[in-house]
Amino acid sequence: MSLLHTLRLHRIFAVFAFVGGFLLLSGCATKLTQPITGYTCCNLRPDYGWVSSTNMLGGAIVPAGESAVIDTVKRDKYAYGMIGGDYVSLRDDTARSKEDMQRWMRQIVVPTDPKLTLVTWSPDVQKAVYSARVVVGMTRPQVLMSLSYPSRNDTKDLDGNTWRYWTTQEDEPVDILFGADGAVSGFSGKPSAVRTVEFKR
Repeated sequence: MSLLHTLRLHRIFAVFAFVGGFLLLSGCATKLTQPITGYTCCNLRPDYGWVSSTNMLGGAIVPAGESAVIDTVKRDKYAYGMIGGDYVSLRDDTARSKEDMQRWMRQIVVPTDPKLTLVTWSPDVQKAVYSARVVVGMTRPQVLMSLSYPSRNDTKDLDGNTWRYWTTQEDEPVDILFGADGAVSGFSGKPSAVRTVEFKR
């Protein structure tokens, strides 16, 4: 992907986020007494201007380790703030309460820069994370940093042997399979969808 294309994607993301945020903030939004501050836990994938807990894979990447300040919430699903200098809108599609939503936001925004951990991993794992992909042998924390959290609708237990993600290009699920040792053992799904997630050395 060219730099110009990447810049255009970021510009489109910023416009959608600003417009969506403006419209939603026009009623019932409240400022958090204590903003949630820190760094993006992982690579985030905005979808039509929203960072969503559904976490459809595809499109632009907001990288792990970007500075973040989330200071405004609305109802039980929406939050707004700055990530990496850009205004963002966040939506927890599975939240049933403000506590649920704030729990998810504290997963997405963490107090310690994850890049400090990323640099301790092998070169192959680092390359996979930078490209928001997964290579066989990665651990759960490494997959999480690369792809972010799978939707709670499809992956109830992060200690389970399968994490399910969806891809925007294919609208197809891809399952990340973990072996008994806790490392990625393979992938399951439509081959074209798996190719959007699997990192090739």
